[in-house]
Amino acid sequence: MQPENFPYKSLHDYLDIIFKDITPTEIDIIKAKKTYWRNYNTLLKKNQRIKHKEVTIPLTKEQLELLSRKIENNYSVSQYVKSVILQHINNESASLSKKQDLTGIEQQLFLVTDYLESLLYQRRFVDNTQIGKLEQHILYLQQLLETQF
Repeated sequence: MQPENFPYKSLHDYLDIIFKDITPTEIDIIKAKKTYWRNYNTLLKKNQRIKHKEVTIPLTKEQLELLSRKIENNYSVSQYVKSVILQHINNESASLSKKQDLTGIEQQLFLVTDYLESLLYQRRFVDNTQIGKLEQHILYLQQLLETQF
C-alpha cells in the first residue's frame, strides 16, 4: 500500500533513481533505505492523520476499570468505545421513533393488564368476543415488538 502523493512505486524504484549513474557502497545503500522508509512512514502517518481523526479521552483508574468490566467479545478499550459510539450514532435517528413505539407498547400492555384484572375481579365467564379483543391487543403488541426488536 503506497501512501498518496508518494513519488516512488517501491524501495527498488527509489534506489534505482537515487543511484542512477553511481555505484553505491553497502553503507550508501543502507542509508538510502533508511531515508526511503523514513520518508515513506512520515507520509503514511501524515495521510492517516488527515483521513482518520483521533480523539483522546482521559479516564481515571476507577473509570477505566469499570469500562474494562463492561467490555464484550475480547475488544480492546478503544475498539469497545468506538463500537459503542458508532452504535449510538446509528441509533440516534431511530431513538425518537423507538420512544413513540415504546409508548404504544406500554399503552397496549396497560390495556391488556386492565382487561385481565377486570376479568379476574368480576370472576365472570369469558366469551369469545372478549377473547378476540384480548388476542387483538396481544397480536398488536407482538407486531410492535417484532418490528422494533
